Amino acid sequence: MPVSVDIVLPCYNPNERWHLELMKFHAVAKANYQINYIIVNDGTAIERISPQVDVLKRENIPHQLVSYEENRGKGFALRRGVAESRSDYAIYTDIDFPFTDESSLALIHKLVHEHSDVVAGFREQEYYDNKMSGFRKLLSKAFRFFIKSVLKMPITDTQCGLKGFNEKGKAHFLATKTDRYLFDFEFIYSVCRNKTLKIQAIPVQLKDNVVFSKMKLKILIQETMNLLSILLLKK
Repeated sequence: MPVSVDIVLPCYNPNERWHLELMKFHAVAKANYQINYIIVNDGTAIERISPQVDVLKRENIPHQLVSYEENRGKGFALRRGVAESRSDYAIYTDIDFPFTDESSLALIHKLVHEHSDVVAGFREQEYYDNKMSGFRKLLSKAFRFFIKSVLKMPITDTQCGLKGFNEKGKAHFLATKTDRYLFDFEFIYSVCRNKTLKIQAIPVQLKDNVVFSKMKLKILIQETMNLLSILLLKK
């Protein structure tokens, strides 16, 4: 029987074609894995995503929908989805599958066959040169420098939105508290500090059509406070 993998997808006001990327991935992944998709509707009007969910039903793509009315943030949504996972392994990414199918499959393969507790995708220099510009590029590079030089963590790209884990890694993810941008950092910081867990990194590639939103000053200030809280609480 194929290895079972849950893919958790936070959903907040997605574009109307998000289900097409999911279906493309499923077409190649189902040959080797038993995939189930956990879609977490993080405060989107249900009528906005119902047509796409109906297509998944008609195509017999295994999925479940977790839905609540108030937007709570990506970290909150992912914890809700991961808590529903019953498979051997779980990975999470964005609802529009921004990473190439090859990247997602490589991450699953490493997770399943190399017996890691956590596998984290990381973006190479090309990502910053081609996919990011201006202030966000500077901010991301500065954060990675801080993680490497100050915190001495082996995983420096904590914010890459493609990660996977087994049951041991899942327990650490569910113990996170951050609801928005820095939930990824909190998770990887916690895992790196636990010497009993095996964590590996794998290079991943974004699809050509991915566009990033700008980070507003208000969010930056909030996440700076969250960063301080995480570092103080994890001491």
